[in-house]
Amino acid sequence: MTRLTVPLSLLLTGLMASTLGCRGSMGAPDSPAIDPSEEEALVGLGGNYREEEEDDEGALDEEYGALAELPSKGKVKKSCRGKGKRRKCKMKDTKPKVSAGSGVRRLMKGFRWGMEPKTVLDRLTARIDADYATRMAGTTEPTEQDEHRDWRRTQVQELAKNHVAFDSAARHRWGVSIIQYEYADDENEEMIYHQENPTLKKFYFFRDGELWKIVYAYGEDAFPGQSYTQVVEDKFKKWFGISPEEKVQKDPNSKAPVLAYLQWEAFDGERVRAFDMTKVHGSHLLVVVNGRSEDRIGARLPTVKQEEQLNEEVGDVLGGTDVCYDADGELIEDAAKCKTLGY
Repeated sequence: MTRLTVPLSLLLTGLMASTLGCRGSMGAPDSPAIDPSEEEALVGLGGNYREEEEDDEGALDEEYGALAELPSKGKVKKSCRGKGKRRKCKMKDTKPKVSAGSGVRRLMKGFRWGMEPKTVLDRLTARIDADYATRMAGTTEPTEQDEHRDWRRTQVQELAKNHVAFDSAARHRWGVSIIQYEYADDENEEMIYHQENPTLKKFYFFRDGELWKIVYAYGEDAFPGQSYTQVVEDKFKKWFGISPEEKVQKDPNSKAPVLAYLQWEAFDGERVRAFDMTKVHGSHLLVVVNGRSEDRIGARLPTVKQEEQLNEEVGDVLGGTDVCYDADGELIEDAAKCKTLGY
């Protein structure tokens, strides 16, 4: 049995310091429209099928109920406290839930809470077919067409294989993945995993056969040259508003902080959370959850315990005791040094 210890400092890298100075209004509700290439990076879809899903909103309204019309967007205003040298200012959104709700609706276009797993699978398969049609339209070469057919077949097979029921008896391997804290075994929960593109993975979670949460894992290459802090400022705040709440989870016994993240409350009741998982999993993690379902099920946060017990198979994959982390959260691949640190 091997043990992997992740220091608390590694988990605190996602904490965003409060804005001390007065900044511009990037991400403000009245900011210019989001560039299509930026939307594709966040959502993962090309333009053609995106338009088809927008045309499908009426059918979704009939089946799942029409979404309430979003109120007019708010304004971004400067808010200051204190006097003299202690005076601190930051920009605030007067209608933060509207800004967050607008972003959620763009991100979830084509999907609704309560969808069954088969419906989600059908929609993801349709996206694969749309991509396949685009590929085939671009060539008349038989060899390339065969390659595209093989690509489609592989994608559909992988999608079916990545429909997972979280049953402990099934001995699935998601317990050491980036979504290891997003589900519970033996609680009638399922997940569909889809590699949307090389830099975006999506995880659709179901409880009692109904969609209630989607996790978006953006690889660092999705936003080249940008740190997590920059991605939050330049992407997430532009989509969901400039006023997320800075949340800190503490150890119930020691009261020491073990997790920091940002949270937006949306108009339709969703909660959007951003986590810095770049040092642990090389990803910027964005979680969108149906608030009403979460109130019933309970929040799932990626809180890594100080000491995780891993089975031998997982230990072999991770490198066993030859791999550990220093106090700054940096990976050490030296068995002797790990031993001196108590691993």
